This record gives sequence, C-alpha cells and structure tokens, in this order.
Amino acid sequence: HQAPCSSSGKHTMASWGVESKVKSFLQFAINKLDSCAESLQDEDPEDNFQELTAFTTGLSRHLKNTAAPASQELKNTIIETLQPAWDVRTDKPGDDLSVASLRAALEALLGAISDEEPAEEEEDEDTKPDGLEGMSLQDAISYMWKLDEPNRVNWGDSGFTLNMQQKGRYGQDRCDDVLFDWVNLEHPFWSHPVTKAYISLLDNYERETGKEERATAEEKQEMAQFLDALCRTKVIKFVFAYLKANGGADARCGGIKSLLDFQNIISDLWMAPYRRFKKNDSSGFEHVFVGEEKRGNIIGLHNWVQFYLEEKKGNIDYLGWSGKQDSDYSDDVNLVTVKFAWNDDDAEEEVKPMSTMLCGSTVEFEMAILTLVFLAGNQDGENVFQLGSEKIKVKCYPQNVRYGGAKVGTAYLEIA
Repeated sequence: HQAPCSSSGKHTMASWGVESKVKSFLQFAINKLDSCAESLQDEDPEDNFQELTAFTTGLSRHLKNTAAPASQELKNTIIETLQPAWDVRTDKPGDDLSVASLRAALEALLGAISDEEPAEEEEDEDTKPDGLEGMSLQDAISYMWKLDEPNRVNWGDSGFTLNMQQKGRYGQDRCDDVLFDWVNLEHPFWSHPVTKAYISLLDNYERETGKEERATAEEKQEMAQFLDALCRTKVIKFVFAYLKANGGADARCGGIKSLLDFQNIISDLWMAPYRRFKKNDSSGFEHVFVGEEKRGNIIGLHNWVQFYLEEKKGNIDYLGWSGKQDSDYSDDVNLVTVKFAWNDDDAEEEVKPMSTMLCGSTVEFEMAILTLVFLAGNQDGENVFQLGSEKIKVKCYPQNVRYGGAKVGTAYLEIA
C-alpha cells in the first residue's frame, strides 16, 4: 500500500490566509441572502424581522468562527462595518437591520478587506484531467474511485477482514462474534490527516435527536481542521474542478469559483445544524458519519470507521447481515448491509435493522461521492452507478430549510 496523498502539489489550502477565507464566506453569505431575500420580506414586518434576526444570527456565528484566527485589526473591521445592521459582539440586531442594510454592510466589509492573492497551486492532472468538461457523472465516479485507490484500506491481511456470520432476525442476536474480526491499525489510512480529523469529531455530538447541538470553541476548531484537511485531498479537489467545469442541478454550483467557495458549500451542506425535531438538533454529517438516536431507534451511521471504533469499544453489537449483499467481499468494493444494536448509558437497547457501509473507503471519498451526487445528480431519491466491480445506488434525501438551498438529510450507498 502506498502512503495516502493529501495534496495535489506543494501549495495547499494552508496558502489561503484567514482574509481569503473571510472574503469567500462573505460572498457565500451574500449569495445566500440574495437567494432568500424574497422570503425574508413576504410576511408581516414583525415576522420578517424575527426571521431576518434568526438568519443573521447563524451568519454572524459562522463568520466569527471563520475569523477566529484573524488579527485584532480585522476583527475590529468586521465589528465596525457590520455595526449598523448587526452587533457581532452580542449577536443582536443593530439600529438598522433590514435585508438591504445587511447586504450593504456585507458588501462594504467585503470591500474593506484587502485583497490577498494566495500562492498559485501547481496544476495537477490527477485533479483536473483531460476530458473533464462534459464528463458524465458515471465517468466522474469511476475516476474518483481509481484516484482514491492508494489511500483506502483493502480486504485481506494488510487491511481488514469481516466475519458476516448469520442473517439478522427480528428480536434475535444470532452472531457471537464482531463484524470486523481483523483491522490493520498500522495501515497509513489511520495516520491520514482526514481520518484523524474525522475521528476527533465523533464525540462532539448529542446522540439523541431533539437535543440542540452546542459546539464549544474547541469543537468548532476541530470542525475547521477537518474541512481544511478534507479540501486538501485529491478527490475533493476533483469534485470542485468537475462542478466548476460542468455545473450541476443544484443552483449553488454556479457560485463555485474557488476551492474556498466549495469548502463553504460543503460546510453548509454537511456541517451546519438544522431542525430534525427541535432547533439545531441534527446535521447531515452527524446523521451519516456519526449516527443518531430517534425515539429509541438508531438512524444514520453509514461510516465503517465509526462502526468499527464503536464495536471495538463494546458499544455496537453486530446482529447479522441484512438485505441485499455485496457479491464478493474480497474484491475492490466492500459494501455491507448490516443489522446492529448501538448501546449507550440507558438500559434500553437501540437497534438499527438495516444500515449500509462502504468498508475500507476513505472519509474523503465518501464525502466526495455523496456531495457530487447531491449537487449534480438526483438530490431526492436514487442514483444508479457502477463503482468498481459493483453496481450501486447512491441514495440522497434533502433536508429543506427556511433559508438557502437544501442541506443533506441523508445520503448513502447501497447495492443495486
């Protein structure tokens, strides 16, 4: 196995300073405000004001997170420029909060921050191959799978093996052993920056839906580090180049001009909290890559690393395979469908009767394929593709929100 490649050249996202990140986010925020301006001005003025206040609260908190490493001079500029519309220090409306005044303040702030030209990234034929423009989604996915091959964990003594045992039955545990009976923790996958950053996020979430997620400063920093590491990878850079060249069904694809723009969209799609049952109690990332509990049942949890780590701790009890299965677990695609119980501190056993995981895959490949299909494919249903040796479905379902485009409600792979 080759060591994971985390960059497409000597220049990476680290060459983008905080000013560039703030400017990219401000343009993203202006685009989002424009897209929902009509809905923020279509009701009773008092209701509109409350809606705009909620919108700007989220915008302000994201801006503060982005600008956290900035100089005090830049922070003061942000505070002073936005002051007429919004008090960044208290997250309260200014004396003149309206859609027009907020947009004017964001535009003024965008102009007040000095232009910072990042170092030019070296061209990399891997992330921007010949024939990119006009490439089909199927060809893009096949290319990504090949591109990420050196980084993933393969079946066998050098990677991992599974013990599928029995088919899961209702009310029965027919499996005496764990699903992952061998995992090579010396594989370079486990020291890869994205893997390490991903694992650091797994304890940051409230498991039960209905409980508001409140990220600490440390957790926000961990999220920022994960997104930065993610956007240094070849597969994410390829998806960025693909969407920039070809657009997509989702209107947000038209606003992708830089890798930072794409990072803001990934953050909004996956990491931004939304209401599943109560305010800010869920997100696409939490649902798909961490897992949740809903009224005594497990929902989401489609990532093999999370499953393995929880099984290793004794928290997950593998209850058997379920549904349609991979034709050959020893080939290049190891897509399993399983039943399991995921225990926590209470006495009740919470079960998920069927969940799919692409075992051995990198986190960045899964983020890449799911993001690509969500933005450029069918965002609300099935998408059928060939992945390596297997015919698969990529299923996406949106979480519609009050402002801006839909976020990821769920997205996962399964055998077609």
